[in-house]
Amino acid sequence: MMRPVTMAVLGLACALALSGCGKKPKYVDTPPADGQTDPFPHQYPNPSLDPKPGQPAPGVRFP
Repeated sequence: MMRPVTMAVLGLACALALSGCGKKPKYVDTPPADGQTDPFPHQYPNPSLDPKPGQPAPGVRFP
């Protein structure tokens, strides 16, 4: 008697898990207009923010 109930619950859980994979966002940003630069993809980490050799890194200072 418990086996059909268990199988039904398991099947429902699998169906719900698979249906969640197809969700789409309600709003998607439009692509940038002509002449505007797209910030992505970009290089990570940003070389302009990296510390230069011989200079201390910004942030926490140790005594």
